[in-house]
Amino acid sequence: MTLSNDSLSQQLNISLDRVNRDLERIITYDQDLSSRSVVATSILDLIRAGGKRLRPLMVIVGSRFGESPENRDVYKLAAVCEFIHAASLIHDDILDEADTRRGQPALHRKVGTRTAVYVGNYITCRVIELLTEQDTELENYIQDLTSVTTTQLCLGEYQQMEQRYNFNITLEQYWEKTRNKTALLMAASLQAGARAGMADPKVAEALYQFGDQLGMAFQVRDDVLDYMQTADTLGKPAGADLRNGQVTLPAMIAMEDPFVREQLMQLTEDSPSEAFDEAVGLIRNSGALAKALDMSHEFMQKAWNISEELSHYCAHRDLQTLWRYFEERTY
Repeated sequence: MTLSNDSLSQQLNISLDRVNRDLERIITYDQDLSSRSVVATSILDLIRAGGKRLRPLMVIVGSRFGESPENRDVYKLAAVCEFIHAASLIHDDILDEADTRRGQPALHRKVGTRTAVYVGNYITCRVIELLTEQDTELENYIQDLTSVTTTQLCLGEYQQMEQRYNFNITLEQYWEKTRNKTALLMAASLQAGARAGMADPKVAEALYQFGDQLGMAFQVRDDVLDYMQTADTLGKPAGADLRNGQVTLPAMIAMEDPFVREQLMQLTEDSPSEAFDEAVGLIRNSGALAKALDMSHEFMQKAWNISEELSHYCAHRDLQTLWRYFEERTY
């Protein structure tokens, strides 16, 4: 079964306009922040640049498994999850020295690295403070969501930074980094929505596990697409992760071939572009991409099995809509 041409939000019957309004309102209502400040304008530009809003959508879907779906607290949590994600993208772009984000210059390219770091810090700290000030009943949900999630995201970024050009990275290290960097926030988004929607705790835990498996598959697929697609499609050279020193699953699998391993082990930050072009070609031709996709499908199958356990809930259909979106993702 394939998805229709409707956007994911339309298929889930969720208004992205409301999500975006909530995001903007948090910034514009901050009395301590001038509307003309570089912080406010930078964040509003990020919001208005668009994005799929996967994590807010997952919060709202999670709430549909409870007795009080899509209540006011759910939408506030949806905003929190999107802001946490946005902050991680700002810091990720700085570490990767990325030039663009969502078709526009990356924030640190527009305002400088120091200011971009400050904007990212504002998002993760001040936004959370504002939301907890507004609603004490929401405070526990937000604290539970952010206390672990932001810490693990930072740890994932640190692991990525520490493991640059580490061609001896183990599969265990790769999975840990992947879970911290990507899967955890998706899992927490579904779980937080379920809890705010007053779902059964066992259901909230099942949704967490579903999101975790989906997030792991998502990141593996992302790592594969980095090698599969063209520079025109990606907006960056194929194999950009490798060029930035990130040894992801396709390279790890390809290095099971001693010749490929020997060639990749010679790469350093100072290697010429031609050396990386050759390495990308070796990885593409090694069969590693297909094997990595098989591993992604294993995570997807586990996620599907979890969704089937929740088939007696009407919102089960929304989970499978999410599943199909992730399964058919090509960009």
